[in-house]
Amino acid sequence: MRAWQPEAERYLAALLDRSDALRFACIGTADGRVLANAARANAHSTGDRIAAMTSSLVALSESFSKDALRSHCTHSVVSTGHGAIVVVRVPEPARGYVLSVASDGSELMALTLRSALDGADRLAQIIGGFAPR
Repeated sequence: MRAWQPEAERYLAALLDRSDALRFACIGTADGRVLANAARANAHSTGDRIAAMTSSLVALSESFSKDALRSHCTHSVVSTGHGAIVVVRVPEPARGYVLSVASDGSELMALTLRSALDGADRLAQIIGGFAPR
């Protein structure tokens, strides 16, 4: 366990407390291992599964944006009939961590995006005191 994981768990739980629409928040490694997770009681997937899928989606999104637009991927959004999921790399030097945040259909997608981007910045500070973007 990394020294910062308990603080990250507390932060993710507090993030969910800010909005009833947020369903889960999960930080994992770029290779798909869960490090900290917070989820509502009725969440359908485990942190391990979410971290693995987040890792895959980030890798695919980064390759797609690089090949299609010759550009850096800042985040990815999955929009569904029941809500949205935003995935983003945590902005720390090693770029080895990814965050996913999901909301139900009652939340504006822009607010879910803002929660994920702000969450990634805060987690970078928790991990190693890195300044936000």
